[in-house]
Amino acid sequence: MIHSIKIRALLWFVLLAVFLILSSCKIQENRLISQTTPQPDEIISAFGWVGVSFTGPMDHESVDKSFSISPPVEGETFWQENTLWFRPIEPFVQDTIYTVQLSGEVVTAEGRTARLDRTWDFTIRQPDLIYFVPMGEGGEIWRASADGGDPRPLTPSSVAALEYAADCSGEQIAFSVLNKAGGSDLWLMDRDGADQRLLLNCDQDLCSEPAWSMDRVRIAYTRTVYDPSAGGYDPAQVWTVDVASGDTAQLYQSTIAFGHSPSFSPDGQKLSTYDTTQNAIRVLDLQTSQESGIPRTLPGSGDWSADSRQILFTDVLAAANEPFVEIYIADLASGEVDTAFKTPSTDTDFSQPRWHPEGNWLAVALRPVNANITKALWILPLSLGAPISVADDPSANFSAYQWDPWGKTLAFQRLVLSGSDPQISIWRWDWETREAVQIIKQGARPQWLP
Repeated sequence: MIHSIKIRALLWFVLLAVFLILSSCKIQENRLISQTTPQPDEIISAFGWVGVSFTGPMDHESVDKSFSISPPVEGETFWQENTLWFRPIEPFVQDTIYTVQLSGEVVTAEGRTARLDRTWDFTIRQPDLIYFVPMGEGGEIWRASADGGDPRPLTPSSVAALEYAADCSGEQIAFSVLNKAGGSDLWLMDRDGADQRLLLNCDQDLCSEPAWSMDRVRIAYTRTVYDPSAGGYDPAQVWTVDVASGDTAQLYQSTIAFGHSPSFSPDGQKLSTYDTTQNAIRVLDLQTSQESGIPRTLPGSGDWSADSRQILFTDVLAAANEPFVEIYIADLASGEVDTAFKTPSTDTDFSQPRWHPEGNWLAVALRPVNANITKALWILPLSLGAPISVADDPSANFSAYQWDPWGKTLAFQRLVLSGSDPQISIWRWDWETREAVQIIKQGARPQWLP
C-alpha cells in the first residue's frame, strides 16, 4: 500500500513538472496581443488597414500563417515593429461584413508558443470628398459627404492652402501652405482637420504636389529650390520626406535630375515622375532600384492601372492642320507602348484620362481638333461597350475628374467661362442612373477621401 502511494505521488510530481515546463513555454493569448485594428464592429475605409499588435517581438512566419480575412480580398501583409498589418490592394466592398481571424499556434521571437483563437468584424464606410475653395493667393481645404452634404472647412481662413492629398486609407491629409518667406511648406492633418502640424519647413523653396507612399511612411513631393545668388528658382526636382522624422532628401541625387508630378503605384512598389530633362515619364522600381523611361512630350506622370502594371498617358502628335492628342498605354513588364483604342484617333484633343478601377473604361475630357469649342466629359470603353456622355456644355470646362474606390461614381469640377466672374462647382455622375448633378456650389479640385 505504501509502495502504491509512493508511485502515485511520483506520477503526480512528474505530471506537475511537465505542466510547469509546458506552462513556461506557452503564453496566454490575452497577455500576447495588446491591440487589434480596427476595433470590433468598427467602420473603416475602402483601403483601410487591418492589424494586430503584440506585446513583444514575434516570429513573423508563424503569425502570418494564423492570420486571415473573410471574405478574402487581394492585399499584402507586412510588419511595423511588433504589429502585423494587412493593406488591401483592391478595395474592401461596401455592405459587407468582414471577419478577421487569428487561429493557430504562434511563436515569439524567444521561442515561446501560444495558441490563438480570436476573431473580430468590421464594415466599410462611405467615402467623403475633400475639395478646394479659392480665397486670395491660396484657399481653404473643405470636406463634405459624397453627396455634398455637411460641407465644412478643414483649414482656417488664415492659412493659404494650395494643394492636398490623402493617404490611401483616408486617415491623414498632406497639404502645402504659403509661408511668410514666400515659399510653401508641407503640413499634415487628420481626416477631420484635427492635429494640424508642420511636416516640412521649406523656407523660400516651393514644396508642392505631395504624394503618399502606400505604407504611409514617406511622402514624395516636388521641390523648386530658390537660388539667392540668381534671385530666382531652379528647375523643379522630386524629393521625399519621412513622415515620422521629417528627414528629407532628393529622390535622384544627380544635379540635373529635374522633374515633378510624383505618383506611387497602387501596390506601392514603383514611383513615377515626369522627367523634364528627358521629356519622359520616369518609373523607379522601389524594390530593385531599376528605372525605365516612357518618352512623352506633355508634362505629367500619367495614371496607374489598378494592378500597377500599366500607365495611361497622353501625347501630342503632329497633323496636317492642327496637332492632336492621343491616348497611350505603357506596359511596364514588356516595355511596349500602344494606343489605348484599337482604332487610333487622328482628330481628337484628349485631356489626361483616369482609369476606371476595373480597368475596362476611362473618364476623359475631349474635343475635336479644329473645333472652337470646350471639352466635354465622356466615359470611353477600352474594349466592348458604347461611349457614355457625362457632361457637355459649350460655356464650361470639365476637369479634375476622379472615380470613387469602386467606380460607381465620378466626381469632377465644372468651370463656367462666361461672365466676368468665372464660377467653379463640383458635380457627381452616377454610373447606375447615368445622371450628373451639382453637389457643391462653390468648390474646385475634388478628391475622394476613403
